[in-house]
Amino acid sequence: MNPFKFGFIFICGSMVISNITISSTKTEIPFKHVIIDKNQPAQPYTKIIADVNGDAYPDIIIAGNITPLIWYVFPTWTKHVIAEGGYKTVDGEAGDIDNDGDLDIVLGGLFWYENPRPSGDPAKRLWKAHTIANHTTHDIELGDLDGDGDLDVVTRDQSDFGTKKGNEIHIWQQENPDRWSEHVIQCPHGEGITLSDLDHDADLDIVIGGIWFENAKEITRGIWKEHPFANWHPSATVQTGDMNNDGRTDVILTPSELKGNYYKISWFEAPADAKDENWKEHVIEEKVECIYHSLEVADMNNDGELDIVTAEMHQGEDPDEVMVYINQGNGTNWIKQILSTKGSHYTRVGDIGNDGDMDIIGANHAGDYSPVELWENLMKP
Repeated sequence: MNPFKFGFIFICGSMVISNITISSTKTEIPFKHVIIDKNQPAQPYTKIIADVNGDAYPDIIIAGNITPLIWYVFPTWTKHVIAEGGYKTVDGEAGDIDNDGDLDIVLGGLFWYENPRPSGDPAKRLWKAHTIANHTTHDIELGDLDGDGDLDVVTRDQSDFGTKKGNEIHIWQQENPDRWSEHVIQCPHGEGITLSDLDHDADLDIVIGGIWFENAKEITRGIWKEHPFANWHPSATVQTGDMNNDGRTDVILTPSELKGNYYKISWFEAPADAKDENWKEHVIEEKVECIYHSLEVADMNNDGELDIVTAEMHQGEDPDEVMVYINQGNGTNWIKQILSTKGSHYTRVGDIGNDGDMDIIGANHAGDYSPVELWENLMKP
């Protein structure tokens, strides 16, 4: 019997790896595994969770590199084409770019796709494409960096695979939805980026593996001051959250490139002043292959502690695990629960169905197995 087909994983016994315990049935979060689409777009790089049609239920958006941008409508998962394809990215985000009360989609290339709502039906026609710039990306983030009430875009490319373009962070300040001003921050080669208010001064800073850049207020004219916090692998997937409930914003990192190389998974504890360099490293797992593009931080079992969702890409050494690191308290010990051994890429977490728990979506970006998958959390609120 294939346990993944029926959605429940039972791993008997336990063993300790550093500060990790491989889970036993007593500590597991119950998940139901669902195949959303076995005829997914080719090379389904981009995954987004967002309420597209305004019914208050999160939907799923998937895009291939050159194949259509697809919207799957909750709960039937009916497919609708948003755009035909031709993006230059592996990442995408949803946000209300034009401030008309609905969620638009931003993809590398660099484009944003206008949701036909509120006057039109997003399921009945292709969405209008708006060009921000002719600009290839690997990572995209959205946020109001300058506090003017509209969304700005932050992008970064990558430095592996011969591109050598991951040494620049591009800020695209929105002047209006069809006019954008660019500012470039130099950074070390690599990939990965997120936005977070690390210094708690009510604006969004930029975080990469080992460095955060302090918001310059004048975001396209000011100096984004560099603050190192770790000596880390150049290619990193980056997230933030308060891992030990001390009111400070910590940073979580996984190594994202390349197969055949090995590093670690860690979180870095923020000091009282985030601008200090003495961030304490907490190693979650000592040695992993550098293929962890997935990283989400959320309370997966509703115990008040932030857990970590991550996955190995399919190109790594088998097995390619999709997993949850369950926080046992203040980020010092972890239960590792394995949901699949078939891999995934850029998994996303959200409350699909609005039932009070956090679910996981994902898909391998290529290979022999790349359906759009949902791991439905069956925890009770």
